[in-house]
Amino acid sequence: MRRYYQYNMTEKKFNFGEAYKEIEEIGEWFQKESIDLDEAIKKYERGLVLIAKCKERLKETENKLKEIQTQYAEE
Repeated sequence: MRRYYQYNMTEKKFNFGEAYKEIEEIGEWFQKESIDLDEAIKKYERGLVLIAKCKERLKETENKLKEIQTQYAEE
């Protein structure tokens, strides 16, 4: 399957806030009364890519927080 949206946030530093905002905009777009099916497929895929990247960033942050917590608990 051809990728309609390539994940280009890797070219610059990933911005969680920008990604989250785009996900919200995609969700709002889907709430419109009439939507184009082809555009819907593209937006759906883009949303999934962004959600995966956000989950990855959240997991990295969680691991970093645990690492910091462990470091200071040992002192």
